[in-house]
Amino acid sequence: MTGPVKLRSITSTLSFRLFLILSASILLLFAAYVAVSWRFQSLTLRQEITAEAYRSSDFIRQSLYTSMLGNERERTYAMIRLIGSEPGVEAIRIYNKQGEIKFSNEEREIGTTVDLQAEACYACHATAEPLRALPTAERARIYRKDGTYRVLGTINPIRNEESCWNAACHAHSPDQSILGVLDVQMSMAQVDAIVAERQRQALGVAVAILALSMLLTAVIVYRAVHLPARQLRRGTEELTHGNLDVTIDLDRSDELGDLAKSFNRMARSLKDADAELRSWSLTLEDRVRRKTAELEQMTQQMIRVERTASLGRMAATVAHELNNPLSGILTYAKLIAKRVDRTMPEGQDKEKVAENLDLIRSESVRCGNIVRDLLTFARGRSAEFAPAHLHELVHQTLKLVAHHVQLRQIVTEVDLALEDDQLVCDREQLVQALLALLINAVEAMHDGGRIVVRTAVGTGEREGRVLLSVRDTGVGIPPEVREHMFDPFFSTKNEAKGVGLGLAVVYGIVQRHEGTITVDSEPGEGATFTLVLPRDPASVERERAHHHREHGSSS
Repeated sequence: MTGPVKLRSITSTLSFRLFLILSASILLLFAAYVAVSWRFQSLTLRQEITAEAYRSSDFIRQSLYTSMLGNERERTYAMIRLIGSEPGVEAIRIYNKQGEIKFSNEEREIGTTVDLQAEACYACHATAEPLRALPTAERARIYRKDGTYRVLGTINPIRNEESCWNAACHAHSPDQSILGVLDVQMSMAQVDAIVAERQRQALGVAVAILALSMLLTAVIVYRAVHLPARQLRRGTEELTHGNLDVTIDLDRSDELGDLAKSFNRMARSLKDADAELRSWSLTLEDRVRRKTAELEQMTQQMIRVERTASLGRMAATVAHELNNPLSGILTYAKLIAKRVDRTMPEGQDKEKVAENLDLIRSESVRCGNIVRDLLTFARGRSAEFAPAHLHELVHQTLKLVAHHVQLRQIVTEVDLALEDDQLVCDREQLVQALLALLINAVEAMHDGGRIVVRTAVGTGEREGRVLLSVRDTGVGIPPEVREHMFDPFFSTKNEAKGVGLGLAVVYGIVQRHEGTITVDSEPGEGATFTLVLPRDPASVERERAHHHREHGSSS
């Protein structure tokens, strides 16, 4: 930051302006106080000097009174010269009513006449008729002698007292009130020097007090205004930069303390609002992810349903066309086998023909089973819903695969945790779906293993639904297979074991029950198929219809 810019930043602050205003106010008030104080001191000093000068003049008049009353002129001269030689005495003279100087410490002035319009006489002779008496305050005058130093002169009238006009040496009439004037002039050079020195000292003290006051003002403004304002500014800057944990530690009970408390409350409110917004953002992101997954799942389901429907129609046509020829092949294979058995002699050729005919019969049966599965898949017969107990269906299905499980040396565990296992379903279709899942689990374990069948109550988004899961410890399902495992005619088995319609049929059954099916599996870690079924599929249909009506009316 350059010098001028930094200076402008300092002079533009509130604390600096407040310091200037307070300093200027203190300076003006102090200057006014000093001026008034000096004025009062000057007036008081002048009054004291004037009073002292008049007392000195009166003392001189009284001292000369005896010698003047006895008309001892030489003695009067000596006393005037003696007093006039004292330090600070400029002149002592006595002149009569006409202004003729009769006595003076300066012999050259004796016999001369003073100017009655001069500064010393103007107070009494300003009018046509001289004043008989002059107020005490006006008997002193201060003037500059030759334009250099000041002189204080006092006029002390010499009155014609009874002792004067009764004395034998005097020829004054009793009617004459003033015989003359004693004029005492004192030099004020030393007094003025002392006063000037005292004024310089007072000015130095005043400047020191003023500087100390300004320093104290600066400290007070710095601590009371600048530091809190700087804390508030730094707090707002931190808040602007996103630091919502900022607080202002200002333990004061004034307006700035209240402002700091308000700032801290605002920062806490902003932090809470930011945390809430972040929470909402995360929640929204999570909801978007869930909705995206649901939409993707629904899209996959729609694609699967559309594919299933088209394949179902094709399968129905193919099955219908193949069913009659397969029945004829199977019938004629049986007839030929009986005829060969009756007519053909025993031997190697007969055994060979019998094996071929048995192969034709078994393959025809397999083809018939495939045609039957195709018809089952294609027709997708409507479900016949009725109340049933899920645990009873589980036990029934486990009995159907018990022999198959024992042959593979597989351990079966059952964890039925539903207190209320009743639901509305198609018993046969649900058994068919569970049977297909159990057979797949058995075929996924070649060297034994464990199958766990569980039931539980749904929580969270699955609240109000029933969970039925089948878990195996088989080879697991790769991700690329999981994407297509519910597609019709998709199978990882060889042609002799199936055509890939088992899980497609299971998927259709679950869909008809308004449920969902999920798979959790990793290669080598087994697989878990979970069926999420509503207590009553009809209630789901009613909720869906209500939802469509609400959205339709709002749009």
